[in-house]
Amino acid sequence: MKTQISSKKTILITGGGGDWAQSFANEFSDAFDITLVSRQQLDVTQDSEVASYFEGKVFDVVINNAGCIHPNRLLESDSAEWIQDISVNLIGTYLVSKYALKNNQNTLIINISSTAGFNAYKDWSSYCSSKAGVITLSKSMANDGFEVICMAPGAIETKFRDKFNIPNNNIMTCSEFSKHVVDVLNGQYQSGDVLFIRKNEFVLNP
Repeated sequence: MKTQISSKKTILITGGGGDWAQSFANEFSDAFDITLVSRQQLDVTQDSEVASYFEGKVFDVVINNAGCIHPNRLLESDSAEWIQDISVNLIGTYLVSKYALKNNQNTLIINISSTAGFNAYKDWSSYCSSKAGVITLSKSMANDGFEVICMAPGAIETKFRDKFNIPNNNIMTCSEFSKHVVDVLNGQYQSGDVLFIRKNEFVLNP
């Protein structure tokens, strides 16, 4: 019997232990060959660890979904945790993208930023700064000739929101956000595009 070769797109999602990543994998495992990698499996802030993880691995798509938030006023912030937000959200995106593209320069990179990247919320200096950096990094990568889409979602119903207490009447479900991700995977956007996504609002390249 001949071995069947899968024609499914191979997708790596960092932050694989999070609610959205788990939801996406459960919903679309038949359509895509999905690998989830959690923070316990890969510290995206460590150059050598990321380089080692990608040895011998090639993916069609990499979704930089790993993220963290330290919501505190600057003077009350913990310096290490503030810096950790920058390290995970921005530097982690850079490192994972770099080593994924070293193995396959045709890999589609989907960087998950946030609508917070367009704002300067009270107590969110580290998160807003890091997510703004992800938007700029994505545009720079596209200008360098790589295929990159930046997605900037608003509130999604996940445990991530347990870290802060901000009322929001426009929270997306994981499935609602996933529909936008599938549109990206189906080639509906051009490299360098930034997708600003809220439950009742969508703006392309705000």
